[in-house]
Amino acid sequence: MMRIIKIETLFFAMLLFVCSAHAQETNKDVTITSSGSGKTLEDAKQAALRSATEQAFGAFISSKTEMFNDQVVADQMASVSSGNIKSFEILNQDQLPDGRWGVTLKAIVSVDKLTSFVQAKGIAIEVKGGMFALNIKQQLLNEQGEIKAVAEMIGLLHEPMQISFDYVIKSSDPKSLDAESKNWEIPLLVTATCNKNIDFCANYFKKTLAALSLSPSEVETYKSLNKQVFPVEVMYQNQTLTYNLRKQSSISAIKSLMSNWAFYTRLFTVQSGMDESFGNRRGSLFGFDNSYSSSVSINFPTNGQQAATFSWNDKRTLAQIEQMTGYSVKPRGVVSNFKNGGYVVYEKDGHGLVMGLFDVGKFNWTDAKTACDELVLNGYTDWRLPSKEELEFIFNNVYELGLKAGVLRTYYWSSTENYGYNAWYLVTDSHKESDYSYKYHGTFYVRAVRDF
Repeated sequence: MMRIIKIETLFFAMLLFVCSAHAQETNKDVTITSSGSGKTLEDAKQAALRSATEQAFGAFISSKTEMFNDQVVADQMASVSSGNIKSFEILNQDQLPDGRWGVTLKAIVSVDKLTSFVQAKGIAIEVKGGMFALNIKQQLLNEQGEIKAVAEMIGLLHEPMQISFDYVIKSSDPKSLDAESKNWEIPLLVTATCNKNIDFCANYFKKTLAALSLSPSEVETYKSLNKQVFPVEVMYQNQTLTYNLRKQSSISAIKSLMSNWAFYTRLFTVQSGMDESFGNRRGSLFGFDNSYSSSVSINFPTNGQQAATFSWNDKRTLAQIEQMTGYSVKPRGVVSNFKNGGYVVYEKDGHGLVMGLFDVGKFNWTDAKTACDELVLNGYTDWRLPSKEELEFIFNNVYELGLKAGVLRTYYWSSTENYGYNAWYLVTDSHKESDYSYKYHGTFYVRAVRDF
């Protein structure tokens, strides 16, 4: 009996799916949730609309989006006056602590108008497939749009999370380490307390996920079609909410934020009057990552709440102590940037290298190169497998900074070959990195990079 009910449920879901597609076929409209950021609210809104038209263009007209490199054409295409955007609704808009704006919106894009617009520009196109599958493509658009919006959100929050804490330092009485009292250690305790920026981050995170989350009926449809749903639990100000996402890549992006909690909380410098240090790497941290088993659960603290404590013994000679004027602690501010689709590894004169938010997966060397070449992340398609030297740079300059999303695993492929017989990979741990070469069929983790 249960089998019959399940079959009937699946048939009913598919019937609704097909009927919905047939109803939309005449209009050839698609609904896309997209995000954008910019110096002004209008810039952020325009970026989100541009993202919506680019996604529709890629899904229904052509995967070649080089025309979007022309800023004028891209803006014209994304304007409401062009008719390509039939309407849009702002789901979330907020000004970041640094003055920039972030916007998430839901836009209705006319595929017919978009096709005519592109043809009027003299661009040869080939419309993909028939419109009878419009609803299926709509679902795929929602999935890809979700990944892009979540990655955009994580990128936007990366910098304000670094300035979400205030610090105080307390020193205890020095203790002698030898009979001659020439060497001493001074117990230090630094406490990180959340400021109002953490509330901005928590609310922006919640609003964005609320705009993207599957509705209860959509969850049931996904399950009836044997498609996985990815719940994310968010705890904030004594309230727990669950948002249901569509793709594992969205979860991976969220986990990159969660893995950086220790990095965000310990961005302070301790000054003694004669030198400065960054304290130690050990501490007692607020339980930001509340995940268990296979679940994803994130616990945001609020303004005034203790985020972490760091304690260590500062070893000094008597001569050094005589030069010291006392301890003070200051926030370091933003030390790691996110732009052009990823975490900045290095930058000079407006050009540099960024790495993706998360690992692409675990592959043999040939498939690793292909996975990076085919990767579409944060609106960019020119990702690649990093060279051996670039992997070393990532470890030395990003991982050592404390940015754990830089290198989360142990073994990473590089694109550098070794005499045509095998390729180099990087072995990392918390203290060092080492290079080894291995045959192409070995399987290691992959983190993509791109130039800008």
